[in-house]
Amino acid sequence: MESGFLVSVVIPTYNAEKFIRECLDATIGQTYRNIEIIIVDDGSTDSTMNICTSYAEKDKRIKIFTHPNSGVSSTRNRGIRHAKGDYIVFFDADDRPEKDLIQSYMLANDQWIDRDVAFIISGMYFDNVYNKHVENTVSILESAHGYIIGENYLLSRSAAATLSWLKLFNFVTNKLYDLTKIRQNGIVFDPDVNIGEDLKFNLDYLEKVGGFLGMINKPLYHYIKRSDGSLSISYHEGDIEDTKDIYRRLIAWEGAQPGVSDDNMCLIKGIYIYDWVSRMTALYEKHHRSEYRRMVKRKLRGELRSKEFKDTIYEVYRAKKISKIRYYSLSVGSFELFFFLRGIYQIFKG
Repeated sequence: MESGFLVSVVIPTYNAEKFIRECLDATIGQTYRNIEIIIVDDGSTDSTMNICTSYAEKDKRIKIFTHPNSGVSSTRNRGIRHAKGDYIVFFDADDRPEKDLIQSYMLANDQWIDRDVAFIISGMYFDNVYNKHVENTVSILESAHGYIIGENYLLSRSAAATLSWLKLFNFVTNKLYDLTKIRQNGIVFDPDVNIGEDLKFNLDYLEKVGGFLGMINKPLYHYIKRSDGSLSISYHEGDIEDTKDIYRRLIAWEGAQPGVSDDNMCLIKGIYIYDWVSRMTALYEKHHRSEYRRMVKRKLRGELRSKEFKDTIYEVYRAKKISKIRYYSLSVGSFELFFFLRGIYQIFKG
């Protein structure tokens, strides 16, 4: 029997004509029918709006809003403002949910109706249609830890470290949130942040909302890497500092959770190093042949030789959360050397 709870589905769109149909078909085909579908278009210049309008004419649960281009955070915030549900989920227009995603959320919610649960998380598929040589992956809690595929688990908040390592914590698209608590606490996406806006939203939410982390140990959301940008992240000035700020906050938050372990902290710091280096790589790739290349090289050298980077990467290396080659290539303080070795590795990888 279907729950009486209304679930709001917020889908931000921007120039998504090539793949929005796949997302909308999967959304309107959800086995849980008591949903409203809120499409907020971020100033598309292609036929995205025409496609969405044709779907809205066939399914009255679809509501469409549009505004001038202002970014994914502002677009999601408008979706929150228009949402009328008891719970809310966020889908990206270039991704695809499994047909039983929301049904699984609501069954788990019914299972834990007498428990204090902050939000409910599902496993994810990571589909790579951009590079056919890269295998698609599935992310769930590993069976080696005693977890069974398809089971539901209540996890302590310190488990955010493991979920982060498995790429399940930082996203908002694989979670069911309590919309009433979002409104009561004034939780919104930060439009001034280009990197880590999902993680910041989750931390803002968990700092205001208590309870366990509910986990559906089954992949139910397809994160799809495509060649087209859509609303995906590109390099912006300040991305490195934004990355450091959000991970410093995550480290502090994780360290304050009851039952947190040294391994939990090393997992978080390992992800911090990975994303920090990714931001440096994006900066280097953008400018290493430009007129700003010398300034960029000085900045990257400063990042690698900073006490925070050196201390963190050493701790991560000691905990065996980073390979020896990656550690030593970064430890010498020359980003050019790391980038060169990275290129060789990618060639051999295929």
